[in-house]
Amino acid sequence: MPSKTPKKLKDFATKRFSRIVKELIEFHSGRTTLPIGAQSWEELIWATLAFMYGQDKVDWDPQSHEKSVDVRVKIGKRTLAISAKAGVVKNDTLSISSYRLTTFDNLKEKLQFIEKQHNTFDSYLICARKITKTSRTYSVIKTTPQKMAPQWLVDPKNWVKMKTGYELKSKFDFSAKIVSKMSEQLWYSIPLNYFSQAEILVTISVQNKDLGRGLLDFLQEKFSQNT
Repeated sequence: MPSKTPKKLKDFATKRFSRIVKELIEFHSGRTTLPIGAQSWEELIWATLAFMYGQDKVDWDPQSHEKSVDVRVKIGKRTLAISAKAGVVKNDTLSISSYRLTTFDNLKEKLQFIEKQHNTFDSYLICARKITKTSRTYSVIKTTPQKMAPQWLVDPKNWVKMKTGYELKSKFDFSAKIVSKMSEQLWYSIPLNYFSQAEILVTISVQNKDLGRGLLDFLQEKFSQNT
């Protein structure tokens, strides 16, 4: 890991971010029945960081097509580049999608691109959702690019060609595949225990009966029977 990355991460007020984003997830969930997806997660990161550091210090463009960096925040003299990911948890395994790799001719080039991209930003912020019949649970994970692209992931010898694309061999800490019919997209299947307790910043559960409740409360107040 480059020496500058730890310094940037140390500048980031992780505990304060955790407290604020937890409140914001609960607030957001009360105003929509939709789960937090990729773009809404980026917006929640933007709002949290804008509140913490000032709106003029945060760069977020929801229409951006930049490959890896979704949000940048200037903290003092440093700029922290963040890749935001939203994924689904089933059976204690996180599934998230990543790069589309159709522009590359072979596996070696695809993996070289993945490795290169993971050197262009400083941190992942992942919102992992688990949905049950009664509740929706969100876990916020902050981890390094190297955790998601270790050397064994980007080594072509560790992949197998399949009818559906490529699959990472099964002897590693998580599973990954490149799916041909989905624009050669990279998919991760990661056991939650791959992340340390320190990396899992927040876990919050919202009851299904409370999802979107704020919309109804607003309408009831705005258009009460007395008006």
